[in-house]
Amino acid sequence: MQTAIQRLALILACGIFAAPDATLLAACQESGLQLQVLGSGGPGGSMGRASSAYVLWVDGESRVLIDTGSGSKNLFHQSGATMAQVELIALSHLHPDHSVELPGILWPAGGEFALAGPQGNEDFPSITQFVEGLFGVGGVYEILGSRIDIDVIELNPGQVSPVWQSGDISISGMGVPHGTVPTIGYRVDTGNASIAFASDQNGSKPEFVDFIRDVDVLVIHLAVGEGATGQLSRLHAAPSVWGQMAEAAAVKQLVVSHISTSDPAQLTRSLDVLAANYSGMITVAEDLLCVDLP
Repeated sequence: MQTAIQRLALILACGIFAAPDATLLAACQESGLQLQVLGSGGPGGSMGRASSAYVLWVDGESRVLIDTGSGSKNLFHQSGATMAQVELIALSHLHPDHSVELPGILWPAGGEFALAGPQGNEDFPSITQFVEGLFGVGGVYEILGSRIDIDVIELNPGQVSPVWQSGDISISGMGVPHGTVPTIGYRVDTGNASIAFASDQNGSKPEFVDFIRDVDVLVIHLAVGEGATGQLSRLHAAPSVWGQMAEAAAVKQLVVSHISTSDPAQLTRSLDVLAANYSGMITVAEDLLCVDLP
């Protein structure tokens, strides 16, 4: 674990951002279930990373897209994913670093798919209002309205909800605490594997541990360092909190994403704290990384 962290810090410190080779990309298009990270960064520079976005490959098809953060459109196409295969897009919340590339990914071909996201509140629109504001009559991208057929799934952040099911793939959502921002974490279960996306949250909801219990992979968003204060600490969990939640839930592997720091040394310190609180395998996400699930 420590060797991997040191290697990552060296790569980042040297400013080297090597794209995965063709073999690594091909691993996301074989049989079974694979996670591909399209964006592993957060708001700001994030050391050149795109913002949060993930593809789930199922038996060689790019069937589920989780988040569409800034910079993810080009990586979506680079991965080989296509809207002709995507059946569900699940947005965790409507901050730009999780949603802004949706029109770009849909342009120009459009597509037919389900779109899940949270209900709104006085500060944020619902996923239904979001879609209407983009693609409806008088919307910003009304030109796409005739090219898309969207089944909108609006989720109540106050409860666990079924989101989507196809064959042996079942996806559920749970509201997670992210300040006043309505935010959903997602869990994907198949016959043989499970993966959860924690989304942006401060880690203060005990029920989330049960929601992610025993998953093979948990994608966490490491947006702040240990000891963060102020508004950021109210929005995002510290590394120790992520580790403690994953340990309590018996998560088998963590994928660390939404890396928001521009300081490699800060990232290394946060990973050290995470590893001190979690005994399982830790993988640091990079854009286009593929993770095989059992």
